[in-house]
Amino acid sequence: MKRQLASSTCTAIVGLAFVAGLLLPLSPALGVEADNAKETLREIQKNFGPVLKLEGNARREINAIANLLAPDSKIKPIDATQASGEMCMLETVSKHNMVHFSEHPEQTTEDIVYFIDPEQFIANGLDVTKLPRHPEKLGEMKPLQWYYYDGTYVEPHQGSKLNKPFVIMSVDVK
Repeated sequence: MKRQLASSTCTAIVGLAFVAGLLLPLSPALGVEADNAKETLREIQKNFGPVLKLEGNARREINAIANLLAPDSKIKPIDATQASGEMCMLETVSKHNMVHFSEHPEQTTEDIVYFIDPEQFIANGLDVTKLPRHPEKLGEMKPLQWYYYDGTYVEPHQGSKLNKPFVIMSVDVK
C-alpha cells in the first residue's frame, strides 16, 4: 500500500514537473497577455466610464443611440469640440437637421442644442424671422427658447458659417 501511494505521488510530481516545464517558457507571454488585458480594461474604463455606470433604460437608450451611429446609418457624428465642446449628430439625407451634445454639460446651460430645418415651420405659416435672432456667442441661449439663425454669420456651436437657415433650441439638463 505504501509502495502504491509512493508510486502515485511520484507519478503526480513527475506529471506536474512536465506540465511546469511546458508552461514555464510560456509564462512571459502569459504575463504580457495579462498586461495587455489590464491595459485594455483601463482604456475601456477611460473611454466608456460614464456609459458603463448606466443601468436599465439609460443603458438601453445609449445602446439605441450607438446603433443609430452605425456605419450604414444616415446619421453622421461630427466633432465640434474645438468650437463648442460639443459632439454633433448630422442627419445626412437633407444635411439640414442636427443635434449637439455637450461633452461637459455641467459647464453650460446649452447641454443639448437642436438645429432644425425651418422649411416645415414656414410651410405651416410660421414666420421664423420673428423668432429671436440666434446668439452669436456660446452661453447666451435661453433654454427651451426657439431662435432663428439665417445662415449668414458664424454659428458658435458649429464654429462656422452654415449658409442656410435653422431654427435652434437648447435644453439645459445638468
